[in-house]
Amino acid sequence: MIKIEEAHRIIGGLQLKEPSAEMVPLGKSLDRILAEDVLTSEDFPSFDKSAMDGYAIRKEDIHKKLEVIEFIPAGKKPEKKVAEGRCSRIMTGAMVPEGADMVVMQEDVKKENDQVITVVNKKSKDNILYKGEDVKSGSLLLKKGIRIGPAHIGLLASVGNVNPLVFQKPVITVLSSGDELVPPSQNPQPPRIRNSNSAQLVALATQAGAVAFDAGLVEDDPEKILKKIELAADRSDVVIMTGGASAGDLDFTEKVYSMLEATLHFKKLAIQPGKPAQFATLGNKCLFGLSGNPVSSLVQFGLLVRPVIKRMSGLQAADKVYKLPLSRDKQRKRSERLLFFPVRITGDMEAEALEYHGSAHLHAYHRADGLAEFPIGLNELKKGTIVNVRPV
Repeated sequence: MIKIEEAHRIIGGLQLKEPSAEMVPLGKSLDRILAEDVLTSEDFPSFDKSAMDGYAIRKEDIHKKLEVIEFIPAGKKPEKKVAEGRCSRIMTGAMVPEGADMVVMQEDVKKENDQVITVVNKKSKDNILYKGEDVKSGSLLLKKGIRIGPAHIGLLASVGNVNPLVFQKPVITVLSSGDELVPPSQNPQPPRIRNSNSAQLVALATQAGAVAFDAGLVEDDPEKILKKIELAADRSDVVIMTGGASAGDLDFTEKVYSMLEATLHFKKLAIQPGKPAQFATLGNKCLFGLSGNPVSSLVQFGLLVRPVIKRMSGLQAADKVYKLPLSRDKQRKRSERLLFFPVRITGDMEAEALEYHGSAHLHAYHRADGLAEFPIGLNELKKGTIVNVRPV
């Protein structure tokens, strides 16, 4: 049994598959991982523009009556120079005319008639966005390895990058074993149960940025499991097997890894839930043997599989872990493993422990905002104790 930090060290030291890159249309790039740095080829803004609806004037004329000589909407190039005693009516985003070095907002102006104004607030700001103020030409706009969001798409569009280069998504196959399982579409008769693990893990892998496939169910038979895993490994970068990761008479994952001549790196973690967790490699492909309990496999996925998907997809961002105070005391009987328990984040930004009955209690997680950590060696956490909370 190893600590999760040691598991991360082992996985982090392995040579895994490097992601390939492809170009995609901008409209299909949401949530893809950028595969190159994007530089600007122009200044932003590309001209001095007004930040307000108002009047473009010379600062030295702020105490004078001013003649309005032109109306400048956004998108129209000014035709007249602002000289002494003159100004131009200007809209937000419009180009500031030559000669003007200030835009007085319209609320700070008194109109004597349509052609003459007086500035009534002499402390008005400049209200000009200057050329290159946001980004200079040649500057780094977006960094390789980010997950493209709506704001990034707007920036890519602003520089004409309509076919961004992104990393290809890793391919994940999920397989569940267990003679007691039936597909979710069937009505099981006791003592059989529906397979919820596969659907949950496919959803988690898709959310993490992979292309995920459900390979269905397989009986508790090592030869049948072997064939299924071989087929999955041929078409996938990562194979997730749930059920069979423990040490029972019908737990065959470790035996199958041996039959495959895969390298087994670890098989037990000092965590709760999720102690039986096997990780092996077959060449540069990853094989995970996760628990058959749905809560355990959810925890194991977040700790083990999601970091591998991020690495294979080229994502550079680290997982978010929030430090929040507990809303009330929490106790446990045994402390030899790192415990993860579901919490709701309150309006006061506290971690409120939810009712939780163990590794089969998936219902506890539908209201959970995150998983809080109960450190090894502690049997009690007092109200207000700062704990690590991982989003779910």
